[in-house]
Amino acid sequence: MKILVNDFAGHPFPMQLSRELARAGHTVLHTYFAANNTPKGPGALPDDPPGLALAALTIGRAFKKHAVISRRLTDAAYGKAVSERLRAFRPDVVLSANTPLHAQQLLLESAAACHAKFVFWLQDLLSAGVEFALRAKKLPFASAAAMVYARIEKRLLRQSDAIVCIAPEFRARLEAWKIPPAKTFVVENWASPGEVRATSHDNPWAREQGLAGKFCFLYSGTLGMKHKPELLLALAKHFESNPGVVTVAVAQGAGADWLRANARLRPEALRQLPFQPYERLSEVLGAADVLISLLNADCGAFAVPSKTLAYLCAGRPLLVAAPASNLAAQIVRRAGAGEVVAPGDAEALLAAAGRLYHDPAARSRYAANARAYAERTFRIADITRQFLDIFAFVLPKHAADVPEPASQCCRWKRRPRAAGPMA
Repeated sequence: MKILVNDFAGHPFPMQLSRELARAGHTVLHTYFAANNTPKGPGALPDDPPGLALAALTIGRAFKKHAVISRRLTDAAYGKAVSERLRAFRPDVVLSANTPLHAQQLLLESAAACHAKFVFWLQDLLSAGVEFALRAKKLPFASAAAMVYARIEKRLLRQSDAIVCIAPEFRARLEAWKIPPAKTFVVENWASPGEVRATSHDNPWAREQGLAGKFCFLYSGTLGMKHKPELLLALAKHFESNPGVVTVAVAQGAGADWLRANARLRPEALRQLPFQPYERLSEVLGAADVLISLLNADCGAFAVPSKTLAYLCAGRPLLVAAPASNLAAQIVRRAGAGEVVAPGDAEALLAAAGRLYHDPAARSRYAANARAYAERTFRIADITRQFLDIFAFVLPKHAADVPEPASQCCRWKRRPRAAGPMA
């Protein structure tokens, strides 16, 4: 089977899926946007399977993520670029994630023209995210723009042959949009315990950054305004008078810019660093005594911070400020991997940080639970089988070179066996 996996963001875990699909004998083209400023997965590796091709796409124009008019043109340019690769590759099935809606529309249309089945990998409810971003800028047309984006998103989801949601919480919105449950699957995101390893706190990266010997609260990944950067600032201020404690943000994004502009602290109380190479992520996360994940209450229904999953692999205690209903918060509680507080409660965050700082036994217990959960749950062979089952569901039996569907745990509702995989 020929599979196009398109991930606009270029995140590590979709790349891991593409590698595993190729190792299973399929021909896989993995596309992503080179200019998108997000943490990227590893590029070509020496042991990559022969059926895998990675394509970092460029568009010949500047990418301004938060410029409304320019962004619309950029999204269309990316949609055209990835559609060109699709037409040349002619896949049997397309799996597309994190892709702006206008680009996703062009890709879906190109897939239909090539008679390829289209699977919408729903990482975020993008229309809700657009509304949040525009309201944060206090733009008067935020609601109207969100309605336009919601209509586009709804249409694309309806036109897709299948939808993979990363959290069951997306169900209510899709049901309200009259998306047929029969074609909707749930596969939670993951990280790779083999790529993100538990390392010593006193590692080469920590020593290079002067963090060895310090108690380190660390945030790593994209830091937008939806990630509540003001909570990181409050945390750094809370421990500012303690020279043995440092708050570190290895981050880029609008929230990181805000933090840089608003921090008025002792230099060693808050350290801000750009994204680090993926091959050093284990060391970066290992430098932490506590790893921080943040999410605004208004975003709980449409975003699940995937950095939380890499944190679990790193074997460190987590401190999460997110809505209780958010999947990231649920996973940390499920794993017994740390403390979870409401995102609007700075006092609760600081109290939890204080407990973790003063209780090394709790930190050790949370850290062990985190790594154990990752090793138990993030099994790429099992995850890949779930995606192959979904591809088998959308493809005619004579076109899909995949085994009879075996895993049946990712469906929302039961269906007769003859109609596809069951719940």
